[in-house]
Amino acid sequence: MLDQQPSAKPRRNVWRYLGRAMKLRCPLCGISPLFLPWRRVEDLTDWFDTLDGCPRCNYPYHREPGYFLFALWFINFWIVAIFGVIEVLALGFVFNLSTPLMIFITLIAMWALGTLSVRHTKSFFLALDHLVHPLPDPPDS
Repeated sequence: MLDQQPSAKPRRNVWRYLGRAMKLRCPLCGISPLFLPWRRVEDLTDWFDTLDGCPRCNYPYHREPGYFLFALWFINFWIVAIFGVIEVLALGFVFNLSTPLMIFITLIAMWALGTLSVRHTKSFFLALDHLVHPLPDPPDS
């Protein structure tokens, strides 16, 4: 009979990371926020940028410049684009609105969805990246 050795990596719970991402919390500890609270946001930069890192577990939210480009340009773009197509079709077939009015309503709704969903897009991307490629433990100093 073969001895089963415990694996070196702890078992990762996908649902735990996705739940933390939904709450906009640190993917590692699940306690510290990823972004400024909406009450403290003063401009769009505060809304879009993550904090530097987790003060509890020292997990860095900023890795390198362009880290979130895939999440924003690909994932968030397609979510907003698909929403826009569905909205135009619904406005055209259900309400039979004029084309300029449909474009105006759709552009406003797409801008709002893109702005409101960017935080969750970044949070899910960070959580899934941690799940697939966890950062190594820092060396003891």
